[in-house]
Amino acid sequence: MDIIAAHQQGLIEQLEEEVAALAGRSRDQGQRAVVLHHLYDHSRGNHVWALAEARRELRIAGGLAALERRLGRWGWLSVRREEARAALAGLAAVLGETGRQRTAAAYRAYRLSGATALRTSADEMLPTEMLSALDACHSSRRAGEDLPAQLRLAMAEEMERYASQAVDQTALASAWAAVDRTALKRSAHRLLGDKALARMKERDERRGLLRVERELRNDDRLPAAFRANPAQHFYALHRVLAERRRQQWREACDREAGAFELAA
Repeated sequence: MDIIAAHQQGLIEQLEEEVAALAGRSRDQGQRAVVLHHLYDHSRGNHVWALAEARRELRIAGGLAALERRLGRWGWLSVRREEARAALAGLAAVLGETGRQRTAAAYRAYRLSGATALRTSADEMLPTEMLSALDACHSSRRAGEDLPAQLRLAMAEEMERYASQAVDQTALASAWAAVDRTALKRSAHRLLGDKALARMKERDERRGLLRVERELRNDDRLPAAFRANPAQHFYALHRVLAERRRQQWREACDREAGAFELAA
């Protein structure tokens, strides 16, 4: 491997660590909403898929919380309650992993397409149609212009297609099947089903981007620092996660036999 290729590989590995940290853990829907809003904000409002996905993450968090409260209130037989609790935990884990993968795919694609140093990797890793849409988005961002509505829509469609490919559809179907065997079935589909989430997204589209973003920024499920200054909060989160990765790396090195002598 030559020096340029090695440098490129190092940049990709660094980006993958960043992507994984920002996508968070299964239940980190709030963190993912912050990251996705950053993509929308950084694109000067052109990355409308990211705003819709941020809303989706918060709706999933809210739906899971509502179902957990319902489990606690209903006077079920112990066996039925435990079955429903296990099914809900399984659905929460799979939806969390789905959100992680979708957010990671979106952030990775945006960074790959926007960084000159990663252009070769972007050409190799991203679908041609989506890369073209992201190129138009970045060009408009740099020029301080809005993408035409038709291009925004095309970019959102390409992004949804790309993000969906990262999802384990078999695991998702299995988790829903487990929930469907419990008395949570109707409530879960009403709050978290694909059709329900699609209807909520369509309602947001009718209400307009400015109003939807304002509601996201004022959502009290997100940190006060985000509501005060979303961009500043994102970069603070980015720094904290980067420092955590460095600390974990140092601790891993310290556990290696002979690491101190090698460093000396």
